Amino acid sequence: MSAKNKNKSESRKTKKQGQAEALALVNQLARNVRTSLSRRLLDLGLYAGQDGVILALDARDGQTPGMIATSLGVKAPTITKTIGRLAAQGFVRREGSPDDGRMMLVYLTDSGRDQIKSVRKAQRRTEKAAFAGLKKKDVLALLDLLATMDANIGASLSAAPDATSDPLKKVALESYEDADPTPDASASSTD
Repeated sequence: MSAKNKNKSESRKTKKQGQAEALALVNQLARNVRTSLSRRLLDLGLYAGQDGVILALDARDGQTPGMIATSLGVKAPTITKTIGRLAAQGFVRREGSPDDGRMMLVYLTDSGRDQIKSVRKAQRRTEKAAFAGLKKKDVLALLDLLATMDANIGASLSAAPDATSDPLKKVALESYEDADPTPDASASSTD
């Protein structure tokens, strides 16, 4: 192998290692931030995820569980469980919609409203700990990089929907793969 090709190969390997390490750090950071915030919320009598529901209702009280789930990017069953726990704790109440009796709306109680300031304070303390020692320009650069990464992942998710979740698409995909004489595209690597 020529020196030029060897350097190119090493550069690719280093880039892939760097990307893998970066994603591992992003995942670790997300876990650590959530753990830090969860500990602060626990001091308030709240569990992980309940803060998002409380703040969503602070922004717009009287939402359906589906609306809350959509705004938080989670599935409805997750929100239903969280709302049930918040209701049992006295932070929210559920009422039938005056327009459609089949629809349930969720509202903050006075106790729930009392938690808003504390939830925001817990978030600010977590943010302060995470960004300690970073300059404003560093934070702005990090925001740009993370936004780009998020957009890249989002585009790849919307461009390649999971065909295996639909049984008809799964059968069609399997038939297509069986009939396709070309080599597996995933075997080739791209940077």
